[in-house]
Amino acid sequence: MRKEKVISNYSGWSDYELSTLAGRILKAMQETTAQANFPQPNPAITVLEPLVNDYITKHEIASRRGSALEVSQKNESRYALLNALRSLAHYVNEVANGQLSLLLSTGMVLASHPSITQAPTMVEKVQLRDGRLSGQLRLDFKPVKAAWEYEVEIGTMASTGEITWNKVVLTTSSRGNVLSEMEPGVRYCVRIRTRNGKGTGDWCEPVSLIAR
Repeated sequence: MRKEKVISNYSGWSDYELSTLAGRILKAMQETTAQANFPQPNPAITVLEPLVNDYITKHEIASRRGSALEVSQKNESRYALLNALRSLAHYVNEVANGQLSLLLSTGMVLASHPSITQAPTMVEKVQLRDGRLSGQLRLDFKPVKAAWEYEVEIGTMASTGEITWNKVVLTTSSRGNVLSEMEPGVRYCVRIRTRNGKGTGDWCEPVSLIAR
């Protein structure tokens, strides 16, 4: 039986993809659950965080028609970050030992399954309902064939209708997902996209609900 693992080499990812992924991994590894499951990450979070922030900052500068020096600095920062993510992936794979829930909790991307031939399609029939307890929302949607995981982005909607996306949750289930720590009276928005070894699907249309 094939043992699940996360990708260790992200050198083929674009700067935009890598900066988004790096931010997601850092945030995931700072969560209490990840810290409990991976108590001695290599590199340590105190080392990873400045590498991620430095790369994101230099990427933003270089992407705005940066000078040759700024692009060079971004590339050097990218190289350092890629090495750090490679070491972290090896550590995660060793500790998780194929346990899918642990691998997904890191924000890293699962390695390819040989049978997958194309990126997954968009999620449909998304339903956001009240959870059993105050401050909870229940999320259900139609499963997508060939999807390994679902990336759920959560945001808040202002009275102007503007959405601020501020949290990402990963799940492998399309049913019974409980989103907790919601502030009662606030309108929350959720959108979902799928992922497998061939790529990432498009975001679905956001759905919203006021938490009770």
